[in-house]
Amino acid sequence: MNLNITFSIVKLKKLFMPLTRVNPIYIVLSVAFVLSLGSALYFLKHDLILAYGDAESHLNISKRVIQSITPGFAQLGGIWLPFPHLMMIPFVWLDPLWRSGLAGSIVSGMCFIISSLYVYRLTFLLTRHTFASFAASLVFMFNPNILYLQATPMTEMPLIMFFLLSSYYFIIYIKNERKLSGLLLAAFFGFCAVLTRYDGWFLVLIEALTIVGLDLTKREHWQRIEGKFFLFSTLAFFGAAIWMMWDFLILGDPFYFTTSEFSARSQQMSWMQRGELPAYHNLPLSFLYYFITGMSNSGILMFALALTGLFLFFRDKKVTYRYAIGIILLVPVLFNTFTLFMGQSVIFIPHLTPVSFEWRLFNVRYGALIIPVVAFLCAYAFYRLRSTMARSVIIVLFFLQFGLYMIGYSRVITIADGTDGLSRAKRPDAERFISSNYDKGLVLIDDYARTLSILRSGIPMQKIIYVGNKPYWQESLKEPEKYATWIIMQKDDTVWKNIYDNPVIQGRLYAHFQKVYTSPQILIFKRFTP
Repeated sequence: MNLNITFSIVKLKKLFMPLTRVNPIYIVLSVAFVLSLGSALYFLKHDLILAYGDAESHLNISKRVIQSITPGFAQLGGIWLPFPHLMMIPFVWLDPLWRSGLAGSIVSGMCFIISSLYVYRLTFLLTRHTFASFAASLVFMFNPNILYLQATPMTEMPLIMFFLLSSYYFIIYIKNERKLSGLLLAAFFGFCAVLTRYDGWFLVLIEALTIVGLDLTKREHWQRIEGKFFLFSTLAFFGAAIWMMWDFLILGDPFYFTTSEFSARSQQMSWMQRGELPAYHNLPLSFLYYFITGMSNSGILMFALALTGLFLFFRDKKVTYRYAIGIILLVPVLFNTFTLFMGQSVIFIPHLTPVSFEWRLFNVRYGALIIPVVAFLCAYAFYRLRSTMARSVIIVLFFLQFGLYMIGYSRVITIADGTDGLSRAKRPDAERFISSNYDKGLVLIDDYARTLSILRSGIPMQKIIYVGNKPYWQESLKEPEKYATWIIMQKDDTVWKNIYDNPVIQGRLYAHFQKVYTSPQILIFKRFTP
């Protein structure tokens, strides 16, 4: 048996021998490009790029900055961080890229390619083993949850890219403190992460504390510790200062992103009132929710192998500052466990969520954030387990995991959440009606309620009146006939409450508009033709 396995390994080496003469970085970039393009086209063909409701919202924010009734950077809003939307602006200029979602696919795809490269570079930095590093990039690139997310306008891939970039250069600094360039690059990419998602705020906080903690253990002079801390923090935390200043200038509240009715905190309060925030103030359950979610995204076999790699990594005394490095790499686990515990986020996953809950699949894509670390740890297990038998088993596990996805035994959970979970985009019949009947004029709609898809409706963004269009929005809620030709309202949304539920304003509505579409949840009105 051992002879057969050894013979197979020798044959594999001979098969891939020509590739050893090529710089592995070029191979990683080439494979990543092909996978990115191929998966984007596949998901476009199967109408999955815009499966998530948030996918369209991200595209629309970018579009409104350059093309809306009130264009400008104020359209970035004050809740979602701006960097992913700024990255999409060059591509949403073209309506076909905006309406198809490919504008977001291009950005996420570029982030995927760079992330694949830095999974390789991070692994090589910590192992100096070319094949293990290449294997890490393969585990990352061939994960179907990653392949799906990199084809969408969602913000996971930009965050993963900046997390990897900042972590990579921070680890370079940890391993050699004389390389202040590593610290500065870690701070710069941390700054980018801070302006991408709130996970980035936690990353730079942990990195800053690590700088102080490591120097204290080495009994460095306080002035030296202080200097390095401020050198890093001035740039890394500047993104948070910019965002709070932005919220203050355009919305009057520096903490608008956490106190407004549109914030994640406000949304979680509604879950809490319904008794459907199971991990709130329960640390073991918070960790378990994210643990299972991470495993579901990574694949159970790769996740089990990664746990082995984590054990071997922390036992490897040859890796200097391995605990500090481990904490940096595990930031996604720490952050998501913390936010679940504090009630700042929620995850519903069938393995844990009570059957009495209305929804049992929601936000499971958060688990994809640990896939780069899982890929590294799988490769680290391959690097440390040097026997032919052990490495053969690891290779078999990789192909077996991929096979489980291919035959459908392991579900691609990020796709399931976008098609069957609470995160999915609604596609009401009213959407088809407006697509067929819209002719001209401004349309008043509460876009936050996601009454219908602007992308699929065919309405130009310049013809939409929504909450971010001052003064059109505020005036239209009092005088609906002032600007709008069409009014689309969903039961209990802002337009419904202010116009349809208000007898005085409803009178003005029927004086100037006729109801052209009726359903239990959605009403559409069109102004009378003169």
